[in-house]
Amino acid sequence: MSNSIAPRVLVAAALAFAAVAAPGSVRARADGETCAPSPKKQAEEIEGEIGGLFAAGKYAEAAEKCRAEIALVPEQFGPQYNLACALARLGKKDDALAALAKSVELGFEDPDHMKADEDLANVRDEKSFADLVAKAVENDRKAEAGTYDPGIAVPGVTAIDRAPEGGLRYRLLVPESAAAKPRRLLVWMHPSGGSMNDLIAGHSPGWMKQGYAVLVPTQKRWRGWSDADAKRLVEKTLPDAATIDGVDAKRPVLVGFSAGGQMALELWRKDPSRFGGLVVDAAYPLDAEAYARGERKAVGPPAGDAAKSVPVLVLVGLADGGHKLWKDAEEPWTKAGVPLTVKYVPDGKHEWLLRAELLPEFEKWLADVAAGKLPGAAPAAPPAPATPSR
Repeated sequence: MSNSIAPRVLVAAALAFAAVAAPGSVRARADGETCAPSPKKQAEEIEGEIGGLFAAGKYAEAAEKCRAEIALVPEQFGPQYNLACALARLGKKDDALAALAKSVELGFEDPDHMKADEDLANVRDEKSFADLVAKAVENDRKAEAGTYDPGIAVPGVTAIDRAPEGGLRYRLLVPESAAAKPRRLLVWMHPSGGSMNDLIAGHSPGWMKQGYAVLVPTQKRWRGWSDADAKRLVEKTLPDAATIDGVDAKRPVLVGFSAGGQMALELWRKDPSRFGGLVVDAAYPLDAEAYARGERKAVGPPAGDAAKSVPVLVLVGLADGGHKLWKDAEEPWTKAGVPLTVKYVPDGKHEWLLRAELLPEFEKWLADVAAGKLPGAAPAAPPAPATPSR
């Protein structure tokens, strides 16, 4: 299957939790009449079902769902790719390669995923498969070449543009008159569909006052976060930022929204010792393995003690179905020692929640983290009373 982040089921699951309307439901219009969900919305709901069918090994049913999704969004390459995976699992090699060719024709651009995808294992030795990988490589080059985000100028802010070999091209935002003390690094992780870099640049002066430099990716496929994107960020981009004078990039703070928040959570769960803080907006602590089995439950915190020194701030709306996962996760994560702060926004949906009224609280959290504090940590237990001497 094709998906934007790892584990692959997370995007479909996030959509399922964020959806306000249930599959097959209708929306009310202002005039009191009803209308069917849009084709795109229906396709998103079907995609969530397809993930469950793949996990259950029901490939024939998955193929039919893929065809239904293709009928709704014929211009998208993802449903064609998933159809190829289902057909390959069914042993229908020629049909699978035809669907894969259509996906590549429509713009499929993730050759690394294509080569590693176990769903396509039995067509990997076909000559036409290698040809399609080569075309996907070309799609990938063209797609990324046209995604550069020039950004906006912000008064009092200096923008340093960098393009490390093998890494994500990025822009570092620092004050024009930087102090001698190294600034903690805050890394922006965008949602699917766009960079939101202009919004983050607008916020950056306030965050700089709390002691941070702000890193925003400037050239990548904005559809989401792949494993390859995350690897380029962690292994190439962050080490490059660490070479810039006045920047402390040893344990950056990740700030992610929606798909970016999901990837931030995934990176933190894999190795919390790499990071100094985590902020997630409209992203969820979903147990991906359980979801693949048809269960919706919260995942536990990372094993070991490293997560106890990484403050986590969560923004989630009470009108967003994913808030239930945080309700389930909050107590066990806190008991495990994670310095966790969950802010439930009363009228919030699956949307950007860092509104003006929440900025002071967020900036106070950033300032505490920059000062080496652990906001959200459970208070220390009082010392045991001394035993009276006899």
